[in-house]
Amino acid sequence: MKSKILFSILFILLVSLSYMPKSYSANPTFNFILANDTWDGHMVFEVDIIVLSTDAAPIELAAITTGLQISDTSRNGGTITASYVAGSSQLTNTTQIPTAFNATATTVVDGHTVRLIKIAAKTPPAVGNGSMLSNVAPGTRIGRLRLVNTVDWVIVPSNNSINIIPIGQTVGYPSALNAYVAGTNVNIWSSGTIVKNLTGPLLPVELTSFVSNVSGRQIDLNWETKTEVNARQFEIQRSIVSTKDATVTWVSVGVIPAAGTSTTPRKYSYTEKNLQAGKYQYRIKMVDNDGSYKLSAVVETEIALPKNFELSQNYPNPFNPSTRINYSIPFDSRVTLEVYNITGERMGQIVNEEQSAGYYTVNFSSSTLNRNIASGVYIYKINAVDKSTGNAFTSIKKMMLLK
Repeated sequence: MKSKILFSILFILLVSLSYMPKSYSANPTFNFILANDTWDGHMVFEVDIIVLSTDAAPIELAAITTGLQISDTSRNGGTITASYVAGSSQLTNTTQIPTAFNATATTVVDGHTVRLIKIAAKTPPAVGNGSMLSNVAPGTRIGRLRLVNTVDWVIVPSNNSINIIPIGQTVGYPSALNAYVAGTNVNIWSSGTIVKNLTGPLLPVELTSFVSNVSGRQIDLNWETKTEVNARQFEIQRSIVSTKDATVTWVSVGVIPAAGTSTTPRKYSYTEKNLQAGKYQYRIKMVDNDGSYKLSAVVETEIALPKNFELSQNYPNPFNPSTRINYSIPFDSRVTLEVYNITGERMGQIVNEEQSAGYYTVNFSSSTLNRNIASGVYIYKINAVDKSTGNAFTSIKKMMLLK
């Protein structure tokens, strides 16, 4: 009888072990990582706080407390406010995202005063409800920490401005990582490795403004940067907004060199001329020296239809061998554009068609008329008849051909 009871107990233990979740390691290990730091050159410093399971399986998070030390020299006498960037956490159980920040305390470590940052843990959920900390690089981002100073930071390369409070140190706010191990909430901090993957004081292109202004058929784009780092160029991209086609196609229309690296505001501008009536969108592709880039927000602007019939003076004038003639029609019209010599003899016709309201440009040369014409003064004449009313518009101007 005793042997049967013993066999039953062993069987139950074997079954229990076979159904134990594979993610529960007896002593799960992890990397606690600071990475992807940026500094705006002034008061805002940001860094990702990441946990990467170095076990064969993810770790189920119970709770996490983060203790950090900020160099008093880097703090520069300012007051720090700590928070996580909204939407930056990758924890699937949002109730576990830490929201309690304390940045008021200071202490002395190795003879140096440091500012202490404490990001307190939230109440652990029940086992099986915790966020899973990935075992696939780069890991799971607890959040992107934003430290806002009341004065400019003083940050130097290798970025010793920020440190995780070391394992076992009792000064300040010790860090802790609690995980569910075999169904039990266990502090596994001692099995973790601290990794600082920081690049130093990065100054990304910080765009502080991007606006457009319209003057007739001309669009002026103006933008300003607060800081730049290793910035190569600004590529201006344009798309045409169509009510008939929802597809957005961006084309590059110009390039402006960037300042390279700058901690002072810089102003830039770009102009597009002789655009057709319609709605336009613009954005800036900010390209670094290594080829990486980011896109600005989109600004939208509009070239309105012309309000009046108009025939512009050709350019260049005098010309050889060709010149451009611009004209505008406010209504759908039947348009003819003809060229005469100074005695009134018609030399030929450049345009003879129905055209929609808008702006037009034609190129003229002697070859346009399929005949050679001598140097001298010529007259070009436009006649546009409004299709809806029958009203006609006529205008003439002189131009000079010099051979």
